[in-house]
Formats: sequence, C-alpha cells, structure tokens
Amino acid sequence: MLSREKEKIEKLIRPFAVIARKLGLKPNHITMLALISGFVSAYFIVQHSYLPGALFLALSGMLDALDGTLARFGGMKTDFGGVLDSVMDRYVDVAVLVALGVAGESWFAVALALSGSLMVSYTRARAEIVIENCAVGVAERAERIIILIAGILLSEVYIALIIIAILSHGTALHRLLHTFWVLEKK
Repeated sequence: MLSREKEKIEKLIRPFAVIARKLGLKPNHITMLALISGFVSAYFIVQHSYLPGALFLALSGMLDALDGTLARFGGMKTDFGGVLDSVMDRYVDVAVLVALGVAGESWFAVALALSGSLMVSYTRARAEIVIENCAVGVAERAERIIILIAGILLSEVYIALIIIAILSHGTALHRLLHTFWVLEKK
C-alpha cells in the first residue's frame, strides 16, 4: 500500500541518502544498521521497555527505507544488496515478533502475525519467479511495522498482532490469487 507512494517517500528520504553517501556509507552498511536497530528493539521489548523498543523499531524501518534509496539514487544497486536487505528484514521481523511473545504477549497471536508476515514476503518472492510483479496487497512490511509501533505505543499489542495477522494472511492470499489471474491471462 505504501509502496504506491514510493516516489513521494523516496523524495523525503533522498536528502538523507545524499548525506549517507557523502559520509561514505554504502547501502549494505545501512542494511546492517537496520538489522542492529531491529535487534535492539527486540532486546528492549523483551525487557518490557516498550517505548524504546518502538523507537528502535521505527529507526530500523527508516533505515530499511534509506538503504534502498541510497542504492538506487547513489548508483550502488546490486543483486546481492537486494537479497541481503530482504533476508535482514526477515530477521528483524522474526526477532521483534518473538520478543513480544517472550515479553508475555499471546504466543498464538505472535505465531499468526509472524507466519503471515513471512508468507507476504514468500508469496511475492515465489510469484515473481513466474510473473513480472506481485507487489499487491495491503500489508507490506512498512504497513506491518507502523501497525506494530502504533500497537506498542497505544498499549494494544494484542490487537496490533491480530490486525497484522489478518492483513498479512489476506495479502498473501491476494498475491496468490493475483499470480493465478496473471498466469491465466497468458
């Protein structure tokens, strides 16, 4: 959903990408900083320090947007960088959601949200082997992070997990159906 606003978001991020490039940072450096920020978020969540956890999760999400912008506009885009970014994003997703379970949130809700989050990514990756583009659905990673941060800040983590679970499994199903429809037209 937010991917439809990609150009506007990248316009906002581009000045930070210019600064990062001048500092000699590469997209993969930013990717690793996003991973570290995500793990710090998970640490704070396990410690029941939800506010710093939410702030580090927001930082991780912003860094995740910055690495791609830096790669595209800094002329540093590589195939490996894209793979690294995707894999590190999944590690952050798993770490933060598992941390919520360890902190005492419903493991059932965590499992539903985690499996849905992973299926959103998997269905797109698998579908794009056979079709050109499968970036459809309402629960891409940015949306899930925003929902989770809102749930943490509003002390409604369980509700946020259930919303993520419903929307992410719905998005995975949407991507599956979209792929079917595209292939049927061929």
